[in-house]
Amino acid sequence: MNVNTRVWMGRAGLLAPLLLAACAVLPEGPSAMALPGTGKSLEQFRVDDGSCRGYAQAQLAGMGAAESSSHGMQRSYDDSYQQCMYASGHKVPVAGQMLSGVPANAATPPPDTPPPRY
Repeated sequence: MNVNTRVWMGRAGLLAPLLLAACAVLPEGPSAMALPGTGKSLEQFRVDDGSCRGYAQAQLAGMGAAESSSHGMQRSYDDSYQQCMYASGHKVPVAGQMLSGVPANAATPPPDTPPPRY
């Protein structure tokens, strides 16, 4: 193998991830929902939405070629967008249910019961 062939193959190896990424369709926006946070105006929501869309798009620049499928890019975009919106004080859907206290139908332990040990 001559020097020119090795140089060309080295450059081709560097371009391969870029070519793979070029095949994937970049997200045009979030496919995930976000709602205005308590006490947030619609105007503030719009400002934060625009800012978080830019943040999510910038996060895609750091993705590797292995994650460059259209589905993977959309999922990463949505995750970044929702994290940004949540950090800005807005509401985003979450899986499962969080309880803030003891359910009303929970059994009451007898008086002087020590707390559970974990």
